[in-house]
Amino acid sequence: MGMPLNAFGVGATHVGGNYSAEEVEFLKAMDAYQRTHRRPFPSWTEALKVLKSLGYRKVQPAVALPRPPHAPQPEGEPPCPSSAESPPS
Repeated sequence: MGMPLNAFGVGATHVGGNYSAEEVEFLKAMDAYQRTHRRPFPSWTEALKVLKSLGYRKVQPAVALPRPPHAPQPEGEPPCPSSAESPPS
């Protein structure tokens, strides 16, 4: 018997399906929210509500996410250090 599928027919075996326990918990909570509220495409506000319902809270200042190497550099923004570069000594 295969892995159960969510409302969209996607299981954890699709591309990128190596989820941590934390990610599986979030995916299940989102799936339950989508089914309960009949919202196949919840808003970011709704996703934040689901995260908060799982106990997530902001406990430190935000940090910039690394940009993929192929992403264009926005004008006026300093270059983001590449993860391939070694840290300064």
